[in-house]
Amino acid sequence: MTQLNVLLTHQDAASVDANVGYLRAVAPAARFVVAHGGRREDHERLAHPEKLFVDDETLRGPPRTQQSYHVVLQAVHEAFVRADPAVRGVYVFEWDHIVLREDFEAPLAALAERTGAGLLGKTCVERTGTNWHHYTRYRRDGALLEHLREHSVREDPTRMFGMLGNGFWLSRDALEAYVGIPARPVVYGELYVPTVLHHLGFGVAEIPGDLYRHVRYEPAVPLDELLAVKRAGGYFAHPFKALGAFDRILVAPGA
Repeated sequence: MTQLNVLLTHQDAASVDANVGYLRAVAPAARFVVAHGGRREDHERLAHPEKLFVDDETLRGPPRTQQSYHVVLQAVHEAFVRADPAVRGVYVFEWDHIVLREDFEAPLAALAERTGAGLLGKTCVERTGTNWHHYTRYRRDGALLEHLREHSVREDPTRMFGMLGNGFWLSRDALEAYVGIPARPVVYGELYVPTVLHHLGFGVAEIPGDLYRHVRYEPAVPLDELLAVKRAGGYFAHPFKALGAFDRILVAPGA
């Protein structure tokens, strides 16, 4: 399976180029592209050639409110996927989601093969009837419920799912189905993406603890913990904010 890896970031040009340089050093055989949602002048100064500018105000608002993946996924599909049939999977991850191993693509591909899921994510599970705050926000949202009734192939169009969205994997078919919806309500992405893909007929599955053990909502991962994760053979860590530490991470021992 050929995987396209999408770094979603809003950082300044120097920080993004350092991030891409780190990723290419960690996994030289992997393909990384940048979806930049920061200042346009920073985007234009990026040295990495495979990049796109994400002009989406929902990504620039207060955290955990209205952030949507509509524009990002549409733009990634248009720029890098639609005309390239070799791309069979897309991994979208935020700037503070750190890749630690060269072979990080292999367990994601294996999990997708084993589960048959179109979407893989952290705690990607059903949230219907729970007290997850995004479910309670949207469980009676008229626009979302009507949208799901219009597109759902499931028996119950009111079921909702959720995930932690800092790093998630999509199959090509799931991405194409997502961008093929002609109009989508602006709904928080950590709920909307798994929910709508379920209703479009795709399986959604959780990335298990052994692979995402060190991916969490908060608190931030300090450098000493990150280096310990690398020594222990961990694949990913989140949230790690010290982007000036890439050189130290690269030379640290790992699996």
